Amino acid sequence: MACAHTPTCPLFSLFTMKSSLKVWQDHYCMDKFEECNRFRLAHAGERVPPNMLPNGRSLQQRTP
Repeated sequence: MACAHTPTCPLFSLFTMKSSLKVWQDHYCMDKFEECNRFRLAHAGERVPPNMLPNGRSLQQRTP
């Protein structure tokens, strides 16, 4: 079963390397979404930082 948030997850658009995104999706979105910190916060009704990775760390955005 996949995470219900997968179709609308704002994190996906922050990845420039789609192969890196695929690793996160395979592990968390399609397999163990209950372990995703983004899922846990959303499920608890808390705000999810847009750049929070599924493991709870922050994705550092590159500046042009």
